[in-house]
Amino acid sequence: MGDTVSTLLFQPPPPTKLKENKIIWLKTPHGKRIPGFYIHYGKFNGEYASRSLTVKELQAANTSEGITILYSHANAEDLGSIYPWCKFLSKMLRVNLFAYDYTGYGMAYDQGKPSEEFCYADIDAAYKFLRYDLDVQAQNIVLYGRSLGSGPSCHLAAGTSQAEDPDSGGPVGGLILHAPFLSVYRIVLETGCTVYGDKFPNIDCAPLIKSPTILVHGTADQIVPFNHSERLYEALPTDSRARPLYIEGMGHNNVHSVVRPMFVARLNEYLDEEVWPKIKNSKKLQGNRR
Repeated sequence: MGDTVSTLLFQPPPPTKLKENKIIWLKTPHGKRIPGFYIHYGKFNGEYASRSLTVKELQAANTSEGITILYSHANAEDLGSIYPWCKFLSKMLRVNLFAYDYTGYGMAYDQGKPSEEFCYADIDAAYKFLRYDLDVQAQNIVLYGRSLGSGPSCHLAAGTSQAEDPDSGGPVGGLILHAPFLSVYRIVLETGCTVYGDKFPNIDCAPLIKSPTILVHGTADQIVPFNHSERLYEALPTDSRARPLYIEGMGHNNVHSVVRPMFVARLNEYLDEEVWPKIKNSKKLQGNRR
């Protein structure tokens, strides 16, 4: 049953490619090699802009300051297809951004079949790369999960919130859930509780999340019902609830493309109100947001 659900759930598109020198290869806890790319927001030739960095450029860049989004993409996507969107996000939100592919997707197509377990391991590898290779503090990292990506993002947000190790860095700075689901089974059938074989039980992670969380959802979503976001919002601790962005008449895949000004404005408000104050109060950040 589990293999059948995974086969139906994960639908990798035909792999797309990125320039090899822009790819950062990560090794997951399961020994898989997955690709990622890093987009840096900073001054280039005297002007602020967003651009992807090679591994060599990344070693010389100041990556520890500011906000870094850790982006987990939707189902029928991979790094090549989401690159323009991620670059747009970096520029409009004035943040660094790291995106990665799931095992079995994109240039990791030969690393095995995608699974819930592998997705958790994949985001763990990406998070540890930011924390320990680039020295980005947990409070400077905002997780962004779109649709399928809400699963690994919720899992990691809950994990960092509950970590007892003082060296873990504590909860991440924020969580953006874009068209998230309660769990995979609940997309098609209200089970009332998480049953055996269900995947990505975000509804069970939500009460454990201590990071400020914003939900983005179209009210006319025909793939993941809009009430999934409403119920996730109610399941979050009160202190973790940021004002959601529910957009009337929008569907599953057109919120960020059709209403970009509203989308960008609300996410910038969220970062300014919920994430930046905590960073500015810490000793890690010198200077102000630009």
